[in-house]
Amino acid sequence: MAGAGQPWYMPLLWPAGHVYNATRGKLEPQKLSAAPELDLVGHITSMASSARSFLLAYVAIYAVYEDGGYPAFGRGASLSLDWMWPILLRNLLATWIICGFWDWFLYLSPWKESLRQFKMNSKYPPMSQLRHDAVASTVATICGTLVEIVLCHLWATNALTMHRKLSDAPLQSCVFTLTITHWRVPHFYLMHRALHPWRTTTVPDFGQVLYRHVHAQHHKSYLPTAFSGTNMHPVEATLYYAMPTVFMAWLVRLHPTIAVACIFDCAIGAWLGHDGFQWPGSGDYFHQLHHENFDCNFGAMHVPMDKWMGTFCGNNADLHTIWGEKKVGREANLEDTKIWKCQ
Repeated sequence: MAGAGQPWYMPLLWPAGHVYNATRGKLEPQKLSAAPELDLVGHITSMASSARSFLLAYVAIYAVYEDGGYPAFGRGASLSLDWMWPILLRNLLATWIICGFWDWFLYLSPWKESLRQFKMNSKYPPMSQLRHDAVASTVATICGTLVEIVLCHLWATNALTMHRKLSDAPLQSCVFTLTITHWRVPHFYLMHRALHPWRTTTVPDFGQVLYRHVHAQHHKSYLPTAFSGTNMHPVEATLYYAMPTVFMAWLVRLHPTIAVACIFDCAIGAWLGHDGFQWPGSGDYFHQLHHENFDCNFGAMHVPMDKWMGTFCGNNADLHTIWGEKKVGREANLEDTKIWKCQ
C-alpha cells in the first residue's frame, strides 16, 4: 500500500531503505486507513512488491545453482534428499533472518521507543507469543518447502509442463511477474474466508469447525509481529502456499522462477503485513482490523475482494454494519481462540 512518505518503489528497498529512514526520523506516522480501492501508485507499489519477490526467487534459482542445476530442470525427477535439503535450509534461513531481524528491529532494538509512534496498537506482544510464533513459522516454512519440492518433482517428471527459459514466453513472464500480489490475493481470500465461521443457516457451518481446529492458532497472535504472519496450523500453511502456486502452475505453463516467487511473496507478504506497524515495513491497518475483529477483511489491499463480497471493514464500527444482529467479532470467537495475555 502506498502512503504518504512511502514512495512506490519502497518495497524494492526493504529493509535497508526502511531502516535508514526510520532511524533518522525522516518519516512521520501515516494516518491509519483501510480503503480497499487503490490508486495507480498503490497498484504500482504492489507490482514493486511482486518484482522484489521475483528478484529473490531468481537469485535462489540462478545464483545459488549452476545453470540448469535447480531441481525442477531435471534433478528433481528422483526423490532424493540430496536436492531437497538445500531448499529447506534456504527457506529456513530466510525465515529466521527476515523475521528475526525485523522483529528485533521493531520490538527489541535500541530504536524500539523511537519507532513506537508508528505502531498501530500501543500494546506490545509478550515474549511467550514471540517464541510461539517463531516456532510455528518454522513449521509453516517446512510446509511451504514441501510445496516447492512437490512442484520441482512434478516439473522434472513432466507431470506439469513449464517454460525452461523466461524468454520462451517473455510477455507472459513479465505480466505474471509484476502481478503476483494481485493474482494470489483471490486464492488467499477464498481459503481464509472458508477457515472462519460462515455465519449462515442455509448450510452446515463447516467454517466454525475449521476455525476451531485449524485457523484459531493464527488468531492467538492478537498483537501480531512478523513471525505471526505465518503462525499457522500445518494444514493452513500448506493450503496458503499451495493454493495460488500449484493452481497457477497447473492452469498455465510457468517458469519455475515465477512459482517460487509466488511462494516467497506469500511468506514475505504475511511477515511484513503482520509486523504491527503502519510504518516502517508494510504493516497494514486493513489486516490489523481483521485481527481485532475476526469477521471482516479476509483478503488484502491489492484486490478489493472484501469490498466485492461484502466483508470489508474500514474501522471497528463497521463490523455490525456487515453482520447486523449476529454475534460476531472478538467476543464471538474467544471461545475458540486462546489469545496471549497482552503487555
